[in-house]
Amino acid sequence: MKMLVYIWNTVDLSYKPTIDLRYKGLSMEQQGILTFYSTIDLSGNKFEGQIPESIGLLKALIALNLSNNAFTGHIPQSLANLKELESLDLSRNQLSGTIPNGLKTLSFLAYVSMSHNNLKGEIPQGTQITGQSKSSFEGNAGLCGLPLEESCFGASAPPIQQHKQDEDEEEEKEEVLNWKAVAISYAPGVLFGLAITQLIASYKPLWLAKIIGLN
Repeated sequence: MKMLVYIWNTVDLSYKPTIDLRYKGLSMEQQGILTFYSTIDLSGNKFEGQIPESIGLLKALIALNLSNNAFTGHIPQSLANLKELESLDLSRNQLSGTIPNGLKTLSFLAYVSMSHNNLKGEIPQGTQITGQSKSSFEGNAGLCGLPLEESCFGASAPPIQQHKQDEDEEEEKEEVLNWKAVAISYAPGVLFGLAITQLIASYKPLWLAKIIGLN
């Protein structure tokens, strides 16, 4: 942990000809490294301990890769302060807890990977997060929600959706009962009308005979 803070605070990358780094999951070579910290790639080392909250002070950061280390603890909430961040790779560590909900507000975030950690809870439901491949979050037994297939509500539908479904079913049942009631009350009336019609038709010749004076 102290080594990591030391590196971030004291190492001078003022200018080097080239440096190999991973950005948005791709390996590339960047030339002309300036003092302006826009990209940090510490992947594939043996760093351990917690990621410091002070990382959120690097407001100009556009790419952060801490993958393939041994970091533990929670993901810093302060990452939500990195409004320019485009690429975040925290995969293959030992991070635990939930994913900070504030990450869904990072509008420039195009690449995220938090796979193979010990994260749990619902993945923040923002366009930049849910639009990622499910491989970005796999390997975390406790995670649920899009883009993973595991639902945070188990096999059943979400409570609000389930409540709406129950209401629709009740309305359908009421409609069926109303139609049955109409049918039950309508049927005797129809039968009575048919009986009266038949009776009138049967005695009509007698009435006609009386009218014209026939015996």
